[in-house]
Amino acid sequence: MTTQITIGEVLALMLPLVLVGCLSTTAEVAIEPYEPENVQVIHDNNSHQYWNVNPMGMGNITEIALNGSGDLYFSLELTGFFHEPDLWERGYVNYTVSQGNETLFSVEVNHVLEENYNATWLNMSGNITIEIQSTGSDNPTDNKPGDYYVAKAVFELKR
Repeated sequence: MTTQITIGEVLALMLPLVLVGCLSTTAEVAIEPYEPENVQVIHDNNSHQYWNVNPMGMGNITEIALNGSGDLYFSLELTGFFHEPDLWERGYVNYTVSQGNETLFSVEVNHVLEENYNATWLNMSGNITIEIQSTGSDNPTDNKPGDYYVAKAVFELKR
């Protein structure tokens, strides 16, 4: 007695083996993390040094128009030195970021070698305002420099 196997039966037996082999192979699929696109990058650097014997003040306001909307990443490197005078209060620097009537960030220092600050604001658009207020003086009888501050800020709008 002879048994004949048809091509259809051979394929019916082989097809599951081939499919199992295909399914069991591991293909590496690289998923790249989402990186937001930079829409706008603003560098805002300010500094001032006081050389006067009596206390004086200084102020600066900068208006930044955001080109579109997105998440706003903020970093600030703030350095300052304000000596302790005998006759009046120590000087300071105040750095404030606001939008409309809302203060988004504010810091005031009167003696810091270097501090780094970071903030993120989501869904920002429109204009933001940077306001810097400072007072200081110099004491020519000591070997220290006059009061000073250096503010280096970076604003990155991403979507």
